Amino acid sequence: MIKSLVITHGKLGEELIRVSEKILEKKLDIDCMGFDWQEDGSGIINKLEAYLNKNKKHQVIIFTDMFGGSPSNICLRYINPNVEVITGINLPGMLKYLTYKNKNLSFKELVKTIKNGMIEGINIIGEYLGEKKND
Repeated sequence: MIKSLVITHGKLGEELIRVSEKILEKKLDIDCMGFDWQEDGSGIINKLEAYLNKNKKHQVIIFTDMFGGSPSNICLRYINPNVEVITGINLPGMLKYLTYKNKNLSFKELVKTIKNGMIEGINIIGEYLGEKKND
């Protein structure tokens, strides 16, 4: 079984999960931790270690909001063959995860599928509409 955890600055992760639940019309089995701007990070490290210890029999995908940000930096030391961190999570990536996590993919294939879904979800609408001219 694959478990998932979202760690973001502030309440961004909570909203991402809430919107995903609304779209899919079901309660999701995703845990979330918000990085408190006022803390030094030790609180979230303790919570993360407790989460990983509780789920050590599972593979875990940790989603963070930004590569190089505190949430992703804190997670670096926990990456191993059963724990992966995906940075830059967005709604297309979250929905890709939720729709593919129970398909017959290896852990690494699932991680790559999520990343591709995140990237494919980023578009410049003007490129689809063509160049607009000012009249």
